[in-house]
Amino acid sequence: MPYRISTSRFSFVQFDETDEIVDCEITTQVMCLPVFDVNDAWFQFVIESDTEIESAALCTVGDEPIVIGLVKQCGDPYTVQFVEKPTRYRISPLKVLYVWQQGLPAFFNYIDAGECFHIMISKPTIDDQTWCSNCFQRIYDDCHTTVIEYTNNENAFGFNYCAGEDLGQDAAECEPTIIEFTNQATLDIPWTAFLLAKYGETPNIQAWIEDGGELVAAGIRIALDTLPPTNIHLDFGGNASGFVKIM
Repeated sequence: MPYRISTSRFSFVQFDETDEIVDCEITTQVMCLPVFDVNDAWFQFVIESDTEIESAALCTVGDEPIVIGLVKQCGDPYTVQFVEKPTRYRISPLKVLYVWQQGLPAFFNYIDAGECFHIMISKPTIDDQTWCSNCFQRIYDDCHTTVIEYTNNENAFGFNYCAGEDLGQDAAECEPTIIEFTNQATLDIPWTAFLLAKYGETPNIQAWIEDGGELVAAGIRIALDTLPPTNIHLDFGGNASGFVKIM
């Protein structure tokens, strides 16, 4: 049976729904939500299967069958497939939660200002099923727009904030690994058997660097010495302080 995808009804990113919005005057409008910056679209979704065997196919350690990218129109081939991977949690025997915190990496290289696009999710190593999001539009100026961010210390309003159930070795850990660094230009992380079992061969790694008293997400160079890795090398492009988050 096909897999099913769901999102909170409060999420700005929805899948397999129309772009029609009913306004206060009870008229129907077709709307593409504006996107200005690469970090304007963080979201989460749940994929549910009919059997535990199907769900296990989504949770194999060291393998991530989910592909996320952009299309100009639903049904089109990918305009770009992101190499970044979502963080995943087994929240029930049949459900896997995906948390996408990478935004839309370098989307301005593929989408022109004023152009509309959609986020598409597929699992090509399992089947040819795809899910297409509501419409977004790249804007050239952030005037009259606001980015809304929200989080919680517990599950709320249809969002799951890391309340995964431990289902054995295929279950992702809720708590990430945090490594702090001070005034360093590079950082080497020995990829031990423990880290390999916990995060797989290609982990999701984020770096946050101090900038003017604030922590900002940094685009850094990450190199693996081999596959599976024994060491992960991070290059910050100059001396920096902050922390690395491994998920």
